[in-house]
Formats: sequence, structure tokens, C-alpha cells
Amino acid sequence: MSRRIVLLIALISLAVLGTAASPWTLPGGGLSAELTKHVKDRYGLDLTVRGRSTFAILPIPRVKFENVALRFPDQALTAEGGTLRGELRLLPLLLGRIELSDFDLTGTRITGSFQALQSVDWAEVFRNRSVDRYARRLVVTKSSMHWTDLKDADLEQLNVILRWADTSAPLTAEGNAVWRDEAVTLEEASLFPDLLASDHISPFSLTLSAPAARIAAHGEAQLGDGPRVTGESTIQASSLRDFTRWSGVDLPFGSLLRAVSISGEFSMDRRRLSWPAVSVVLGADKLEGTMGLRFDTDRPVITGTLAADALNLSDLFAPFSQTRTSSGSWSEETIDLARATGADLDLRLSASTASVGRLSLDDMAASVLVQPGRIEASIGRADFHDGTLKGRLSLAAQNGVVEFKSQGSFNGVKIAPFLASVGEPRWITGHAQGQFSFEGTGRNPADVIRQAQGRSSIEVMEGELVGIALHDALRRVEKRPLLASLNWKGGRTPFTEAQAQIVMKNGVGELVEGHLRGPDVRADLRGKVLLVDRTLDVTADVSAAGSPSGQLPALVFDVTGEWDSVAVSPQIRSLIERSGAAKPLLPARVPANEQGPQAVAQ
Repeated sequence: MSRRIVLLIALISLAVLGTAASPWTLPGGGLSAELTKHVKDRYGLDLTVRGRSTFAILPIPRVKFENVALRFPDQALTAEGGTLRGELRLLPLLLGRIELSDFDLTGTRITGSFQALQSVDWAEVFRNRSVDRYARRLVVTKSSMHWTDLKDADLEQLNVILRWADTSAPLTAEGNAVWRDEAVTLEEASLFPDLLASDHISPFSLTLSAPAARIAAHGEAQLGDGPRVTGESTIQASSLRDFTRWSGVDLPFGSLLRAVSISGEFSMDRRRLSWPAVSVVLGADKLEGTMGLRFDTDRPVITGTLAADALNLSDLFAPFSQTRTSSGSWSEETIDLARATGADLDLRLSASTASVGRLSLDDMAASVLVQPGRIEASIGRADFHDGTLKGRLSLAAQNGVVEFKSQGSFNGVKIAPFLASVGEPRWITGHAQGQFSFEGTGRNPADVIRQAQGRSSIEVMEGELVGIALHDALRRVEKRPLLASLNWKGGRTPFTEAQAQIVMKNGVGELVEGHLRGPDVRADLRGKVLLVDRTLDVTADVSAAGSPSGQLPALVFDVTGEWDSVAVSPQIRSLIERSGAAKPLLPARVPANEQGPQAVAQ
């Protein structure tokens, strides 16, 4: 064959290849009409092409349609605008039929209805999947997703790839999108739609991640009249506070907790998601037990019974430490329970050791109940500094006003270690028992304190006052009363019983009964505890143990000042009255029912 013929054949071949590789712009009607029919018959989708159509053969037969619209039945899903690209199967093309092996949808606006999707007959949609050949892949890029009946669920910058080769392989999905200004990644999702559509059990897996949280689950799923999902799952949030603030998902105490992890075997149906054996990690603490989430109520309800070796509850009680400002006064900031009561909670907790700030409880059994605008917490029993403690508190909000109630009792508590644990000096020892009740209402902590009502009592047995020896002070005051005011500190005062009862009304606590009884001394207390100002104004009358009850006290101490800096000092007048030389310098005491002199002539 001559060189001219070879060259001519080569040029013709190049021309044919170039023509086949170049996209051809086609007039509307033919190709788009054929593809529209194929999409309707095979997928049940209504396809509308409003823009240009192009077709190319090499390297792979493919089509492109601009400005398209795709609609699922009953408007469950619609895709408006954008470009649809598809690869064509070669054999059907040679036989004069259009069959897509891949879809690629770019720059479209997808609108969906969750209720409409629930009502779709998926068994009908997948009825011919085992015999008909469907597209192997759907790629959606640079698109958006809007839900008509789901709040705050819209997705932007949506990129997702769906793959399903045949019924012997699962449908898989992966992709990413922007939700509430944060990137969310679908790392993995797989299931067998044809098995689900025919009421058979399908294996599944799901891994979804975001900056604030990650969810991973795998197991088995089944639809039908009683849909059910079982398997193992792990839910992690690096900060539950950040997650609730970003996602808008209301969780009980969500604004207070930090890192949280929930993992274990689970099962889910239409009414409930449950973990019969769950491991919950809160910060550095690990709890184990059971948990559940109910859907068949007006609000989701989280239930659980969890136990831990060690449990730190400081985050949950953090708002109580914020009731005071940096200057020490009660806060005027409005109490808001909405962020902490976003979902219902019914939880039972037990711990070998539990801590709340500086306080430590052993063998604690507690419960927490959260309802709309209401929080209740109780300690059924706990070991506390060689004694026992139990109590209950509740917060209830209505019309912006919060009602606070608390009550409790303790028995056999070593009071000196307790004082040390809260950062106070060990000024008293012994075993304490008592009870308390407190309630108040208001829009902020300051209002609650100003309207506080309640009653408390405490009794300390077989202890000592540390830092003052009252028996020695009584001996000194008998000899040199005035010098006793300069030298009264130091030593210890043993006692058999110390008791105090306080009745609170409108933020003022009246010391209705208070006394100390020891082998050598006795003391009677009177005065007030001012909750609003956080101050004490108490007087202690001290006498020898055997002195008559009607006799004037040998020593009188004033206990005054702020709670954080209480000052104890003897009354100078009482010391001067006991001094024979200095007593004439004082005006005579006038009985309460008599009038004093109007003037004194010198």
C-alpha cells in the first residue's frame, strides 16, 4: 500500500476520532425526550431540560443537559437548575436505546419533604432492582438542600457520592456539606435498599462527623410494619456545650457539660432508642449501666441508671457558684432554666466517690429529674465525713420567676474535716447532726435571697472550740477583767453539746436557740444571720458551768462581720463592769421599763 493511501487513512481516522471525542450540541427534542422517558420508566423521576443538550462518544459515550429539573413523585424531592451529566452504556446505545450508567448533578437546588419521603412506597421503587440495570453512581456537587418541614436542617455546599453496583453489593454514600456554618462529613454509610424494601434484614453502617461531635454505628436494620434497628454505636462530643450551641439540639444540662461519649449495644424502634448495656464517659469519669430515649411523648425523654467508681458533678453545680459576683454580692443576673431543661431527663446515679467542688461524697445514690422549666435533684443517701447525708433541691420557673426549694439532713458528720474541705479553718470539732429547709422565689439570685424562708438546726456533740480556752478566760476575767480583753485567744474549749436553731424570714435568720454546754463553761447565743448582706450579728454570753442561770454572764463575745471574715471579740463594757476600779466610769444600766435621766449635773 502506497504512503499516500496510508496517510489518507490515518487522516480519516483522526478526523473520525476527533469528531467522536468532540461534544455535539443537539437540537431540543430527540435526545432529551429519549432520556426523559428512560428516567421516568426506570427511576420514576420527571426530567425537564430547559437548556442546551450535548452528546459525545469518546472516550466514553456521555451526555450533558443544562438547566434541568428533576422531580420525585408527590414532590418528596425536587432538584431545580444546574447541569446533569451522564455516562451511557455502550451496548444499549448500539441497539438504539439510552441507558445511563452514571449521574452527575452539579449546581442544583434540592428541596425535600421529610413527611413525603416517609410516605413513599419504597418497595415499589426498588421492585425491579434485581432484574433491571440501574445507574451505578450518583454524584451531586456544589449544590444545596432545603427541607420544607424540618427546621434548621438546610445544607449548603453539598457534595455527595452514591454508589450501587448491583443487589449483591450495598448502596454506599459519602460526602460533605455545610450545616449551620460548620462542615459536616459523611465518612461512610451503607445498606441494602432492596432487602429493606422487601422487609428483610439489611446490614448497615454509618459514620458521621462534625467539629463538635462524631457518630458511628453498625448493625442490622429492618423496615416493614415494625421497623427496628440494632447494633453497636458510639456518640462522641468533645464539648456538649459547644455541640448544643452549634446544633441547636436541646439537651438536659447541655450548656453545662463538657466532653461526653456514649457507646454500647443499642436497639431502636418507632418509640424508643435504648442501650441495655452502655458506657458513658463524662470528662474523665466513666459510668456504666442502661440508658434510653423515648420518642412517643410530647418531648423526648432520656432515662437511665448509671454507676461509676468516681464521679465529678462540679460542672452540674457550676451555676450555684455563679450566684455571687466577683465583689461577693448576690448576682442580679436573671436565672434562665431554659438552656438546662431542653429535654426531659429521668436519671438514677450511684458512685463510690462523688465530688462537688471541694465536697466529697462516698457511696452516693442520687436521682435527677428534668421537665419543662423544672429541675429536681436528690441524694437518697451518701457517706459524708464519717457520717451520712441526704437532701433534695428543686428549681421551677414560671413566667420568668424561679422558685427554689431545698431540704436535707445529716448525721454523725465530723465537722472539722468538713470545714477543711470547704476551705474554712477548723475552729470546731465534734460530730454534727441536723437538718435544714430553705425556699425562695425571684427572677435572680438576689431576689431569691431577699425572699428566703426556712429553718435549720445543728447539734454538735463531744467536741472542742479551737482557738479559744473559755475556762482560762473566765479565770483571768475574775482576776484582771481589763487584761482579759488583751489575752483571750489560744487554747481549746471542750464541750459535750453545742446547738443552734435558726428561723429565716425575708432573708434574715433569727437565732431562736443557741447554746454550748461543757464541763467547765456554758454559753448562750443570740442574734441574727443576714443572708442578703452575708453577715453575722451574734452575741455569746459565757459563764462558768455551775453559775446560776439568772446571773449576768462573766464574759460577752460579739461575733460579727462577713461570712468570709468573721470577727470574734469580747465586749469591753462587760469587762469594765467586772472591774471594780473602772465600773464607776460607766453610766448605770437602766432597766428596759424605766426612763433614764435627762441630764446629769456635775
